[in-house]
Parts: sequence; C-alpha cells; structure tokens
Amino acid sequence: MQLRSVRSDRRGYSLGELLWVIVILGIMAALAIPRLDWMKYRLNAESRNMSLQMTYAQRLAVSLQHNVRVTIDPAQRRLIVDEDANNDDTYTAGERRRVLQLDDGLNFEKNGVADLPSPSPTKEVTQVIYRRDGSADQAGVIFLNTIRGVAMSSNQDARALEIARATGRATIYRYLNSTWIKGT
Repeated sequence: MQLRSVRSDRRGYSLGELLWVIVILGIMAALAIPRLDWMKYRLNAESRNMSLQMTYAQRLAVSLQHNVRVTIDPAQRRLIVDEDANNDDTYTAGERRRVLQLDDGLNFEKNGVADLPSPSPTKEVTQVIYRRDGSADQAGVIFLNTIRGVAMSSNQDARALEIARATGRATIYRYLNSTWIKGT
C-alpha cells in the first residue's frame, strides 16, 4: 500500500494565488492606461475611414457611371457624399446622399502645419468630384487634426489625405517631428 501526500495531489491554484495575480495586473494596468494616447488612435482610425470613404466614392462613380461629389464641411465636422445621377454637379432631391460625422474631438484643420512634400499638391480642398472614369476633378489635400492639437498649437496630431487628380487615389500622411510621413 502506498501512502500519498495530500500536498502532492493538489492541482490548480489557490484563491490567494489568484488574488495576488489580479492585484499585480491591476497595478500594472493603473500604471499603463494613463500613458495611452486614445486620441491618436481615434485620429488614425478616422484618417483611414476618410481614405476609405474617398475610395468608396471613386468606386461608386466608376460602377454607376456618373459623378460622385464629396464635400468637406469643416463647420459641421462632416463629410458629405452625393451621388450626382444627372452629372450637373449639384445635389437634387432624387439623388442619394450620405453624411458621415467626424468623431468627437476631431476636426478638419491644418493648424499652420507645413505643406506636404513635393510633388504633392498644396491646395486644401473642400470638395472633390469623382468622374465616371475614376479620376478626381482636382488634386488637393484634406487635413485632419484634433481639437487638443489645435488648442495647444501642436501639430503632433496632424494627418493629411492627398487626393491625386489623375487616379483619384487618397493617400494618408501623418506629421511627425516636423516632417510628413506617408502612411499611418
């Protein structure tokens, strides 16, 4: 007959051990969470969303074979996508319209940041019309910033979408250490 120790049959963790792990994780989270810059993550997500909406408008113009107008409304902090079914460059009652609101704390402001590097366009646009061949009516830049960045006169939060006229493609830039960097 073999005697086994009660201690050797013990499997799993005790309640005390689990509580210690939870306390240590709580302390680590309390130290790490204040250091996260949630506004930066929201700004990056919104710049990708804006790029996606511009691409959507371009594809819509090609597939429907009529103009699609994208209007930036800085005062209301929104993007308006109009399907211009009769190609008259104005919104009429029978045409579809999508309105996309920017997240809280974000706006369309350049805030004195330097222009994009050459050969990128420097004109800040408030309206882009995508033609049925996928091209844009003009080249330009759409700037995104945070209310925090504008209030502090800091450009660490600046993002830009470059619109290429020939292809209609929207390219994202971010402002880091006084230079524009392509991509997010």
